[in-house]
Amino acid sequence: MKNCFFAVLLLALSAIPCISQTVAEGVPASQEGREIFTTIAKWADAVRDRDIKALDSLFEEDLIVTTGDGRTHGKKEELESMKPVANLRTVSIKNDDIKVRIFGQAAVATALNGMHLVIAGKDVRMSFRYTAVFVNKDGRWQLAALQITTPVKSPGKS
Repeated sequence: MKNCFFAVLLLALSAIPCISQTVAEGVPASQEGREIFTTIAKWADAVRDRDIKALDSLFEEDLIVTTGDGRTHGKKEELESMKPVANLRTVSIKNDDIKVRIFGQAAVATALNGMHLVIAGKDVRMSFRYTAVFVNKDGRWQLAALQITTPVKSPGKS
């Protein structure tokens, strides 16, 4: 009876990583983790390039975005905000300190995002943290919820 109990306990403990997995930056522990990292990279590229078609496919229909000032908006408004704007160019977007936790068909990611923009000819660099919730629908991960902090100081700047 004791051996049976320990076998069941060992089996249950070994299943925990499948239920909630932390994926270290750069070293995804699972296929799902690698897919989330790829989705985050595609998202950054699409924002940088202001690729509305790519963003539309990356955003879940009921996307909710909470901005640093506490306001919320949906997919339509987020796509509108990503359209090309005169005198604004996104040079680069870099996600650091990425952490991903997988919960079945949902995942939560946090990261420190650094952006390099050129606004009216002036270099502007900003950083903020975000928490993103992804859902897996029809075999692909989509952004379902995003909360962005107010800008934080860029790493290495005082």
